[in-house]
Amino acid sequence: MANELIMIQERVGYFAGSVNIGYVETEQGAVLIDSGLDAQTAKKIRKGLAERGQSLTAIVQTHAHADHFGGNAYLLEAFPEAVVLAPPVEEAVLRYPQLEPLYLNMGALPPDELNNKFLRAAASRVDQVLPDEGAFVVAGVTFTILPLPGHSWRQIGLVVDDICFAADSYFGCEILNKHKLPFLVDAQAAMESLERLLQTQFAGYLPGHGPFEANAEQTLRYNLDYHLRMCERLETLLADGATTEELLERLCGQLGIEMASLTSFVLYRTALLGYLAGLLRQERVSYQVTANRLLWRRTGGA
Repeated sequence: MANELIMIQERVGYFAGSVNIGYVETEQGAVLIDSGLDAQTAKKIRKGLAERGQSLTAIVQTHAHADHFGGNAYLLEAFPEAVVLAPPVEEAVLRYPQLEPLYLNMGALPPDELNNKFLRAAASRVDQVLPDEGAFVVAGVTFTILPLPGHSWRQIGLVVDDICFAADSYFGCEILNKHKLPFLVDAQAAMESLERLLQTQFAGYLPGHGPFEANAEQTLRYNLDYHLRMCERLETLLADGATTEELLERLCGQLGIEMASLTSFVLYRTALLGYLAGLLRQERVSYQVTANRLLWRRTGGA
């Protein structure tokens, strides 16, 4: 059942759904890790809290994508005493959610189509900006921050009672294969985050999208290999050079992706640019403005 509360340990669990929402039970009320897409999801979360006899004391955000904080507005109206904690930079998007469609539209005024609930959530206050790493305490519970950038600029994971809430640093294998070109802003940082997670041995791992696993090593390696193969694919496609849109057309053609809306176009374009950013940092691709075109080439290509 969508948004069913599943307990992993005595006080730690998650609301399972298309976006997983972490749950930590305390004597002062529940702490949520993210809040889901919208008010409809948030209403189910509120009902789940009531069934556990819990109010809401805090929401800790892993990153500022609309599908992870879209429930804040409803929950904060229902529980006005709850506090919101978020990472640096990400907190700005929570407070000014128009920034998400703005950056996806490369800084230009977004068309109305991009102001949808998947790209622009209702604004949320932020009561505390979290440090880049280390630990903090909420309602008597210690949370440890794992910096996991790549999917988003300053995304974090959270560890509580040896359970790792890994946000969108990796995806369930089925979900990764379904979407084919995963959203990210920096492929190099995303792969470094996966390597960081592979060095850990927590009692369990939960991605933002995908199943909980006691041992996530196989899934993490699958994600890492997927990114490596995507980078190699792009290098091959850039042997003769291409503009960003030419490369996006070629890549989507190979992957069997059909972009049917402006929303899907800007998401896939950003993901492509995220891979190119990673390849550029590795000096595996280069770019040049020539004949009024931004042309990408594989390093050493023709």
